[in-house]
Amino acid sequence: MAITGRLQGRASRALLLIVIVAVQFVLFETALRTWGSSEAAPAFQALFTGDPHLGYRLLPGARTQFRTPEFDTTLVINSSGVRDDEEIGPREPGERRIVVLGDSMVLAVQVEFPQTFGELLEGRLNTPGSGHRVRVINAGVQGFGPVQQLLFFRHVAAAFEPDIVVVTIYVGNDAEEAVVWEPQLLGARPAALDAVRDTLLTRLRRLVRRSMVLQVLRLRAIEGTRIVSRPLGPPEPPLQSYAAQPVERIFRGIDLTRQAVERLADEASAAGARTVVVLMPARFQVDDADYGRLLEIVHQAGGDLQRDGATHRFREAFGDLPLPVFDLLPALRAAAPGPDLFFQQTAHLTPRGHEVVAAALAEFLRESGLADGGAPPAGR
Repeated sequence: MAITGRLQGRASRALLLIVIVAVQFVLFETALRTWGSSEAAPAFQALFTGDPHLGYRLLPGARTQFRTPEFDTTLVINSSGVRDDEEIGPREPGERRIVVLGDSMVLAVQVEFPQTFGELLEGRLNTPGSGHRVRVINAGVQGFGPVQQLLFFRHVAAAFEPDIVVVTIYVGNDAEEAVVWEPQLLGARPAALDAVRDTLLTRLRRLVRRSMVLQVLRLRAIEGTRIVSRPLGPPEPPLQSYAAQPVERIFRGIDLTRQAVERLADEASAAGARTVVVLMPARFQVDDADYGRLLEIVHQAGGDLQRDGATHRFREAFGDLPLPVFDLLPALRAAAPGPDLFFQQTAHLTPRGHEVVAAALAEFLRESGLADGGAPPAGR
């Protein structure tokens, strides 16, 4: 009887501990969701839905208010599943369409829709007396890499009847993204066990992303792993895309990006559209103070940082493709110093940053003749 009583007592204490942890989890989760302003917040997660081809995409008809200490924006997704204040129907007579593919730098949840560089570009290209109307469609999706851009064009954006497709490559991480999506680019289908594993991992990732408490714990676990691993050897230096001697997967990712862009351009051409590649730099390539901080972090991790290494590698990779390539780095550097071009907490473009990008793109499209339907240059 005494043993039974002790077991019951331990079970009761264990149950009480579980209840306390559960209550604390709910309280922390509620507080972080209310005041944390993270992408795990329901207001942000409400923008997305699952997709059999893309993994996920923007939810058609979604609408939400997203607030953080740096910005407060209204986000509206139209019935076609892109961020636009108008529906996308059949192309009107005299209308020319530009579809801008990309990741969060294009979607730009940090600014109101009229402040995005796509919408500003549309205003700059619609000059009086041009004889046609230009419509720019923001087809950016948070987290999309080059392979997902290809798939999004194939399954969604090709139906928009574009004249020009702008493929926005974020040089900071698109090589890494391409490696993750290599099987989809190559058309490989996972075996049954792999499919089950991928489904479980996808669900686990979604759970972590939707829980702000789990997001915080994940970051702490990563940092803890790095600390523990130090006695066993230095961790891989961060920012591999900018490393003086990148690991092999970066070169593989750049090659996969090139393949994805080449296929996208072929499919766009078959649909009567021209393709333009735009290289979007990371904030530290423009912000000297940010670069200094990152340089110290990389040096402490045993690495050597090349500030424009990723940009140069992507330019070289696209060099022999018969596509115009426009690098935004010179325009953004020419605009600094001055009011910040990038938000400090999210490293995305501020309203002024979007203005600089729109002006540079408009000038490029006009000079190349693409804005009026002329022949594109081989590169720039």
